[in-house]
Amino acid sequence: MSQTSIIKKINNANRSAKIIGGLVCIVFAILIAVGLLPQHTKYYLASRNVFATPTDSYKKDQFYRGKTYSIYDWFAENSDGRFYLCPAVDDDGNDAYLIVYMPKKFESKADKVMEQTWAYLESGDESLLKESINCRGYIDEINPKTMVYLNEYFDAAQAPASVRNQVADKMFVMVPMQKVILSEASLYIFLELVLLVCGLWLILTSFISKKHLKKIDNRLSRESMTASDLDAEFRTPVLQFGTIYVSDKHVVTATIAPQILTIADVVWMYPNKVNQVNSKPIYQAVFFTKHHECLRFVVKDENQAEVLCKAVHEKQPRALYGYVIENSQMYYSNFDALLAQVYKQDDGQTASSVEAITAETASGTAAETATEATAETNEEEQV
Repeated sequence: MSQTSIIKKINNANRSAKIIGGLVCIVFAILIAVGLLPQHTKYYLASRNVFATPTDSYKKDQFYRGKTYSIYDWFAENSDGRFYLCPAVDDDGNDAYLIVYMPKKFESKADKVMEQTWAYLESGDESLLKESINCRGYIDEINPKTMVYLNEYFDAAQAPASVRNQVADKMFVMVPMQKVILSEASLYIFLELVLLVCGLWLILTSFISKKHLKKIDNRLSRESMTASDLDAEFRTPVLQFGTIYVSDKHVVTATIAPQILTIADVVWMYPNKVNQVNSKPIYQAVFFTKHHECLRFVVKDENQAEVLCKAVHEKQPRALYGYVIENSQMYYSNFDALLAQVYKQDDGQTASSVEAITAETASGTAAETATEATAETNEEEQV
C-alpha cells in the first residue's frame, strides 16, 4: 500500500470543505445581487437611460436607482422640490411621460438636463446627452393634487387628450441617499456583505488555520503522542474505507472534523444500521471506550461496518462484540460492571484491578480536560 500522510489528508479535507463553503457563500451573494435587479421594466427614461422602474409590480418602500438623461419640463413645486415631466417608452415601444419628483438640490442639474433634452430634440444628436442625474428613490402613487397641477400645465401648453393619456399611472420619487441606506434594500446589501465576508474568510483561513488539529493534539496528549507520531504511524495504514484509516493502534477519519479512536481503549463495539424514512439507511461501526466515549464511523455498507469492527476486535480481542441491550444498560448506568466483563482474566482478575482501570479512566479524562483548558488559556493569552 502506498504511503499515506494522515495529517495532510485531514488538512486537505478541511481546506476543501472551507473553500467549497466559501464559494457557496460568494455564489449566494451573487444570486442575491442579481435578484435585486428589476425583473420587469415598464418605463425607460429616454433611449440612453439605464434607469428602469418595475411599475407593474413595484414594492412599497423598495428603493431603485439609475440615471436620467432627459427632462421635458417641471410643472409644480413644493417647499422640498419640484415635479418634472420626463420622456419615457413603455413595454410596447410607445412614447409616454413619467412624473419624477426631485429634491431642490437637483434643480441646477435638472435645468442643464432640460437644456440638453431640447437641444437633442431639435438636432437628433445623441452626443448632446452628456449631463445625467443619478436617481435614487421609489415608485409611488400619483397624488390627485399633482395631477391637477399637471393638467393645468397641459392646459397652458394646449396639449391634446392623446398626450395626457400617455402619462404613466405611477411616479418616481427621488430621495436623499441617507434614506436609501436605511431602506429595505440595505438589508439585502448587508446580507450580501456578510456572505462575501464569510466566503472570503473561509477561503483565507483554509490555508492558514490549524484549529481542526487541536482536538487531535489534545486527544493524542493523553497517550504522550504528537501529530507527527500519528502521521508516522499511518504511513502504511492496515485498512482504509474512504476517509477512514486503520492502523495497528488507532482508527482515524481524515475529514473536516476528524475522529480518532485508540483501539486498546475499546470495551464494546458493533456494526449498526440506521434506517431513514424516504432515504437510504446509514451504516456505522460503533465503538465504546473505557473513557466513556462513543465514536461512530459511517461506512458505505453493512459489509464495511462488519469488516471495520472485526479489524478492531482482532487488535482488541477482550472487547465485547455485537449489540446486546444489557451492554447498553451497563454502559450508561453501571459502567464498572461493563469494564469488569471486558478486563476479567481467566486467572480471575480482582475487583481492585477494575477499580484501577476506572481510576485510569477518570484521570485520563481529567488530564484531557486540563489539556484542553490549558490550550484555551494559552490561546486567550496570545489574543
